[in-house]
Amino acid sequence: MPLPLWHYLIGAGFVIALTFVFLAIFRAERSAGFTRGIDLSHTALGRFLIRSSLRRGLAWGSVSLFFFVVAAGVFGTQEDPFKNILPVFIWVIWWVGFAFLCALAGNVWPAVNPWAAVGRGAEAAIGRVSTRPLPAAIGVWPATILFFGFAWAELVWPDNAQPGKLAGAILVYSAITWSAMALYGTERWLGCGETFSLLFEWLGRFAPLGVGPGGRAVLRHYGAGLLDEGKVSSSMIVFIVTVLVTVSFDGFLHTPPWSQLFSAAFSASYDLGLIDLLGNVGARTLIVTAGLMAAPLLFLAVFLAVCATTAALLAEPRRGRPRAMAIAGLYAPTLIPIAIAYHLAHYLSLLLIEGQRVVALVSDPFGIGWNLFGTAALVPDIAVVDARFLWLFSVAAVVAGHAISVILCHIIALRNCDDRKQAIVSQLPMLALMIGYTMLSLWVLAQPIVD
Repeated sequence: MPLPLWHYLIGAGFVIALTFVFLAIFRAERSAGFTRGIDLSHTALGRFLIRSSLRRGLAWGSVSLFFFVVAAGVFGTQEDPFKNILPVFIWVIWWVGFAFLCALAGNVWPAVNPWAAVGRGAEAAIGRVSTRPLPAAIGVWPATILFFGFAWAELVWPDNAQPGKLAGAILVYSAITWSAMALYGTERWLGCGETFSLLFEWLGRFAPLGVGPGGRAVLRHYGAGLLDEGKVSSSMIVFIVTVLVTVSFDGFLHTPPWSQLFSAAFSASYDLGLIDLLGNVGARTLIVTAGLMAAPLLFLAVFLAVCATTAALLAEPRRGRPRAMAIAGLYAPTLIPIAIAYHLAHYLSLLLIEGQRVVALVSDPFGIGWNLFGTAALVPDIAVVDARFLWLFSVAAVVAGHAISVILCHIIALRNCDDRKQAIVSQLPMLALMIGYTMLSLWVLAQPIVD
């Protein structure tokens, strides 16, 4: 690390505060030109992106790839996860690399979603779409619960790299998804229950390439698409918070405070006899699961407290005081750039180093001795990126993500307040949260370096 850690923490917090000051002084417009996009429908790129033949080809290509990698997990080698393409494809190429693509370029998931392609294909084949309604109160709770399950599998599940067990988990999720699509209709389930459709939609709203009125392709500022939604539901607030915090929790697992908490919890488990009952691995799984469940609840409580403070600042004698949940519904989308920034900072090294394994695995995806393209013997080059670059990139990504969130908060406040001074003052609690989370994120990311 070129400078002491506290220099970066103070400097990053100062940049976020300075962003707010600049906006407060110089930006009085309700959108500041931020939401204006360029219509690409008359360009070659725009026409290419909306071609139905392209979308059909991508959809069925993704279905073929889906069944291929799952088959590799089921029938390929089980002895060495690095010799089977499924774990690397799911945890590195798809979860990290594809998420980067959706956030930094545009959401291509609707075109390559294998579950949606199969669901729509089945509906077309039988000529019937289920019209059974979902309960109005269900919101996006199914997607939220399923995303937590995915996060648990990534961060807690001891066997998440075992090809056969990972393939089994994917097939269970597929069965849930296709059953729900059959019961309620593919499009309806995609909007509330297919968790990756919801996740990549939010990441794609941050991206510069998006979909405008009439399904036209548009080019816009990073983050501008997050302003299109307006106020989101309470279940969507929980979904967004869960996405943000579970990504951050992975980094927190490598910090001294977590080590102390884990040691205390493990000792308590021993005293309670849980070690004898569950074993060391089972006790560890239980403790980390409890932490993973507590983390979103803790941040949600802080976020709602900030929103309640904002509501108090917006209280007026005639109109009364807005509800904290209403404020949370307005500002929850501004957390997405922070989640993306942390995802970039935390997982870039994984993508650049472990992602190289796919070059070898395409030659021998089942790990049975093939060498189809002559690349099976290649090994990752760990020198492709160094710690200094990763740290500086992390600082830049985290600061940029929080700065964009501050800009979005500013625009939302101006849109929803009649008085500009009140709009500025009402942003102070959210600004404090942004500064605090910036510094906390950098501190968490720095722990593997400073230790």
